[in-house]
Amino acid sequence: MAEEEKKSLLGKAAKAGERVVELGAEAARLKVRASHAVEDTMVEARRLAKRGRYAAEDLVDDATYRIKRDPLRSVVIVSVVA
Repeated sequence: MAEEEKKSLLGKAAKAGERVVELGAEAARLKVRASHAVEDTMVEARRLAKRGRYAAEDLVDDATYRIKRDPLRSVVIVSVVA
């Protein structure tokens, strides 16, 4: 092999190595971004679940209050709906 051919191959190998390092760094950045996106989604899902639970508790409390306040009307409404 000629000396110039060796230099050319070494140069190509060095460039390929640099590209592999760049791709590795990019993959690491994408992994971190994906991890953050999953974490953000999980936090939002937990918040929505809490809001839903609180809304259901409020609905039960309101129904209990209305039944205690006006039981006859509540019985009539339930018998009409059923």
